[in-house]
Amino acid sequence: MKKTSSIILGICFLFAIQLLANANLPKGYNYIFPQNGSKYVHPTSTIILRFKNNTLNELINLGSVIKVKGEKSGQHLGKTIIASDNLTVIFKSEKNYELGETVNVTINPLFTENSGKGVEPFIYEFTVLEEIESKIISPDVEDSNLPLQKKNMADNQAMIMPNGVSVPSDFPHVNITVNNNPSSDYIFLNNSGTPNYNIIFNTSGEPVWYWKTPDSRRDFKVQSNGQITMLIRDGYGGTGEGHIVFTENFEFVKSMRATNGYSTDEHELFMLPDSGYFLIGRRETQVDMSQYVPGGQPNATVRETCIQEFTANDEMIFIWKAWDHFDIRDLEIENLYNSYIRFPHMNAIFVDEDEHILLSSRHLSEISKIDRESGEFIWRMIGTPGSLNNDFKFVNDPLNGFRNQHAIRSLGNNRYTLFDNGNNHSPPVSRGVEYQLDTTNMIATLVLDHRTGSINTFSHYMGNVQRLPNGNTHINWAVGHTLPIAQEVTPEGTKVFEMRFKNGHHCYRSFRHPWEGVVAEPYLMLEPQVDNLTLIFNKFGDDNIKYYKIYGDRIPNPTTLIDTSRATLKSLTNLINGARYYFRVTAVDNNDNESAYSNEEDIIVNIVQPGTNLIVNGDFANNLDAWTWEVSGSASADIETTDGICHFLIQNGGTEIYNVQLRQNGIPLLQGENYTFEFDAWADASRAVEIKVGQDVSPYTNYSRIGYSAFSTTHKRFSYSFIMQESSDNSARVVVNAGTDVQDIYIDNLSLKMDVPSNIENEIKTISQFSLNQNYPNPFNPTTSISYSLPKSGLVQLKIYDMLGQEVAALVNKEQSTGNYKVEFNASSVNRRITSGIYFYRLQSGQFSETKKLILLR
Repeated sequence: MKKTSSIILGICFLFAIQLLANANLPKGYNYIFPQNGSKYVHPTSTIILRFKNNTLNELINLGSVIKVKGEKSGQHLGKTIIASDNLTVIFKSEKNYELGETVNVTINPLFTENSGKGVEPFIYEFTVLEEIESKIISPDVEDSNLPLQKKNMADNQAMIMPNGVSVPSDFPHVNITVNNNPSSDYIFLNNSGTPNYNIIFNTSGEPVWYWKTPDSRRDFKVQSNGQITMLIRDGYGGTGEGHIVFTENFEFVKSMRATNGYSTDEHELFMLPDSGYFLIGRRETQVDMSQYVPGGQPNATVRETCIQEFTANDEMIFIWKAWDHFDIRDLEIENLYNSYIRFPHMNAIFVDEDEHILLSSRHLSEISKIDRESGEFIWRMIGTPGSLNNDFKFVNDPLNGFRNQHAIRSLGNNRYTLFDNGNNHSPPVSRGVEYQLDTTNMIATLVLDHRTGSINTFSHYMGNVQRLPNGNTHINWAVGHTLPIAQEVTPEGTKVFEMRFKNGHHCYRSFRHPWEGVVAEPYLMLEPQVDNLTLIFNKFGDDNIKYYKIYGDRIPNPTTLIDTSRATLKSLTNLINGARYYFRVTAVDNNDNESAYSNEEDIIVNIVQPGTNLIVNGDFANNLDAWTWEVSGSASADIETTDGICHFLIQNGGTEIYNVQLRQNGIPLLQGENYTFEFDAWADASRAVEIKVGQDVSPYTNYSRIGYSAFSTTHKRFSYSFIMQESSDNSARVVVNAGTDVQDIYIDNLSLKMDVPSNIENEIKTISQFSLNQNYPNPFNPTTSISYSLPKSGLVQLKIYDMLGQEVAALVNKEQSTGNYKVEFNASSVNRRITSGIYFYRLQSGQFSETKKLILLR
């Protein structure tokens, strides 16, 4: 009895605390979340507020009614809206709260003069939880070679981000470890490594724009004329590397490339306010290096770089060649005795406040100021100790200068920032630095030396330093495995923002820029899933979207509306397997204006369930249907199928393993899924054969990671398991390479299946009730599958009926035992021709009867 009384007393006490919290609300307030004194509040929480007697249309300071400040994260800017119920005010911060911090909230509502009814200002605080549960937020991935997270992990599936932007499963997510009132500007970057993405992130780590590209791009930023640029590897009106220009709304303007016998170097494009621009050209030249260093290669390849300046009309009006101004013997990092030498590895251009050129040459450890009219040196600042070409003495610098740097920028008044990679410091160490130059006494005084917190921090290549309008400094440490790819520090060196890629991507440069663009049409991506086709679409920058229209058909340029979506992600299941579909999407705004069509994407639908063989005609029952046979090079071979066995008759195996090849493509593989690849094989004599699952286009990645298989005269069942570690591929291939040997081989019963999850296996083992499943695919033409489950034995009837109730086909009419069954229905095999339309199928067994609808589309 006492124990029961204690429990009741405890419950009453907790209830009293809750009542006390609600009772402490000032006059005029009806509800506030988080409550005053609340603990364990999630760092992404919104502030929610309701008043008792005042209507929100009389609130005159909506934008400033709620102010939030964290003890660590500082002042929180955000968006305050009135919910659709017209009773609730919601404040969403632009950034997350810091773990474990106390957050102070000030509410100060102002109403119209006639409606103020005694609502007082209210100041209170709550506490943010100290640790995110690992099951919600995935830990950092320290090594890009680590196994992928499972498909149900947050960073390995197509999803809609908190800001409403949807992303595919291979999107390179980020972790933000510091977020304490940084700049509100967006973060522009490209990830280095596949898959290739170009992204604009907000300070919460959510993308506001992105573009997945087949090539790895660089130097994605906003120029001084307001246009957006990035390096591309090919195309866009030219051949080879170049730079492309967009408006703020990502409308393509033009591409720009080096000329005068130079190709475009990947490191820098700098545009002027009048749209003139500078870029770096490069070319390779055969040079007798023995004339520079005794024992040098007599026919070395030297990759020289140069500066090229263009007008807004793409007229090159200035070129500055390394060979004309630098001595190749001054190079660092490079070995002058090698057969390939980079000279001098120019990697940054900037125009100083007096309109002259600043140049960074990494392999000279030199920043040069160059007269824009004459091309003469104005000064040379070189970090190499003892350099006779250095015009400056370094003061207040513990490392006595920079080494092997990136990203020179002028702040005005003879102050300059750069990223000191520090390859040749002893020991190597990287840092963001700022120098004040006295060009009268030729003194370079170090005024900023920022490192990530460790004296041994080292980023061996790439990197960027950028002074922000708020006075802070943005630094990209480039090497994403361990170091931030976006960091912001105050003038005192305090970190207020820090962001890393979760999967360890590197990043050539990241920048902070404002962006207010709105794209003209949605950007569409397709992603095949196990049981559906997922469409991902975003009209970036547009907050005025009511819903999206999805157009799809089996012919290009579809105009058939097949679905709508208020979200930016849609899963489609009612598609015909094996058919090629084309899709486009439009966005409808709040005024019912429909945008232009998105990019068109097409795909061969291959929605499969785990356990389904993805290889067509793997038993060669239909001879070589679905297979491609190719003999190349000097090889000579034939192929035949006898009794369902595929026989390679090889007269000459050629010189390469792929000279004798059998393959099948169009196989869908999903990133992160487990697969089992099996086949029967033997040979006339022992030999090696390459049989694998891989990419069907260059670089022909071996997804299965299978080496050569050893065939013998003994019939053997080969079985390999692998995880699809690369991005999902809807058109992978199985390939048998049997060149370089004359021994015949025999192949049969090839099978590639996605492994059945254990929970599905358990469900299959226990059947507790009758069930009739929806046919698949639906709609269909001309075949579809109908599956059902029987908990006990009995007479089973499964029949097809038309809309008038007339029987079309009897698929099952016999005794069946307990188990799971699947029956194929081929509309073309029905005695009378049936046309497109709606039909029904009914399962009956004992007292059980269930009917479902199926659709035939011819």
